[in-house]
Amino acid sequence: MAASVRAHANLNLFLAEKAIAGFKSGAFEAFWGEHAEMLALDTALFRLQLAYRCHLADLCEQRQLTSLRPHNAAQASEAIAKQKEVVPEIQELAEREQNLPWLGFLLAEDFLPAAEAVKASASGSENFELIARSDGGDRIRSPQMLDLMLTELKELIVRHRETQQEY
Repeated sequence: MAASVRAHANLNLFLAEKAIAGFKSGAFEAFWGEHAEMLALDTALFRLQLAYRCHLADLCEQRQLTSLRPHNAAQASEAIAKQKEVVPEIQELAEREQNLPWLGFLLAEDFLPAAEAVKASASGSENFELIARSDGGDRIRSPQMLDLMLTELKELIVRHRETQQEY
């Protein structure tokens, strides 16, 4: 089963890379017009989230914890600790989730409109986004930031897989 979660992580990294490249080249604009930026950047962001979660699931499966499908490393660490297991790679990811702002933003993004924007639109306020995003979302929705996340995730996943092969 580990190969399929691993393959899914690889696929999502590939699709995130294609979404970023498509945005940069303008490939989405012909069909999506003014929505091209949102489509491309949200797609890349979502695929990066999935790749990260698949990587976590892969790390769990490598330790025969096949039922774990954590959303973040803190959840994985908690579940693994209950089974008296230690997975250094997951502990590393839990630390990174706390210390790297981009990783925290990536995992916190839920693609739902911010509560303030929903309230503003309901009250008839003139100053709100038609299609709102969750708080802080614009900080990570740039091609440069998404490129950084993609590169970091790729390097991290490769390093963890090499470590897993040593066992």
